[in-house]
Amino acid sequence: MVQASNMMQQVNLFVSGRKLKDLDTFSKSDPQCRLMEKKNGQWVQVGQTETIMNNLNPDFKTSFTVAYYFEKIQQFKFVMVDVDNGNNYDLIGEVEVTMGNLMGASRQTWTSNLTINGNTAVNRGQIIVRTEAIEQSNLVAKWCLRW
Repeated sequence: MVQASNMMQQVNLFVSGRKLKDLDTFSKSDPQCRLMEKKNGQWVQVGQTETIMNNLNPDFKTSFTVAYYFEKIQQFKFVMVDVDNGNNYDLIGEVEVTMGNLMGASRQTWTSNLTINGNTAVNRGQIIVRTEAIEQSNLVAKWCLRW
C-alpha cells in the first residue's frame, strides 16, 4: 500500500528566457519571471525571480520550489515581465503548462514560446524550465559527544 506522504515530491524549477521581446526604447528589457498556480479556479502567485537588467537571454538564479502531487493535475503559468520603475512592468509574454508536462519533458527540460492572450502568431521569445527533484531522506542524524 502506498502512503499519502509518498504521493508528493518537492521540485525545483529553474527558469531561463531566450530571445525575449525587447520592450525598452533606449536599452534592453529588464526581465523577471513570475510563477502562478491555479487554485480553486484563480491564479495565485507562487513566487518571482530576481530582475536581470538589460538582458534578452536571462538565466535566473532564483528558482521556484513547488510540490509535485503525482495523482493531481496542477496548472502553472509562467509570466515574463519587463520591470520598469518601482512596481511598473510591461508584459513580455506568458505560457500555461501542467506539472506533468514539466516533469515528463525530455531530460526534464521544457521549452515553449511565450505568447500574449494565447496568440501564437506574435513571437515574444521562449521560456526554458528545467525541473530537478529535491532528494528527501528519512535518515536521522545521531550525534555522540565524548569528554
